[in-house]
Amino acid sequence: MHDFDIRIMFQIIGALLYITNFLLLQTHRIHATKPASLLLVISACSILLTAAIIGHDWGLILLEGTWLFLVTTTFAIRHRSARRQAVLEREAEASAVVPVRPAPVDEPVQALVARERELAGAAA
Repeated sequence: MHDFDIRIMFQIIGALLYITNFLLLQTHRIHATKPASLLLVISACSILLTAAIIGHDWGLILLEGTWLFLVTTTFAIRHRSARRQAVLEREAEASAVVPVRPAPVDEPVQALVARERELAGAAA
């Protein structure tokens, strides 16, 4: 009897996580391929898989096990892709072309004073 209570508790929690994910997707608060959604599905799937193992429900074990494998693989691929993109952006920023015009100099420029002969172009 005790196993039955734990199993039902796991089923309710897993179902609530699936429903929460579905509602968040339908209201466009999260996207299906974002980590938040994938982690909700992984959590729900793990909990329901635990309930299936406790109850020796082989059909549900196969279904939830396959689903857990697929979602975890998707999460790993997306996470690796995001890390790779971040590295590429950092490298692109580090190797960016230096601007052609140098930065302005903060030192004051001394005025050139022309002598009278230079202005007239006369030889001494």
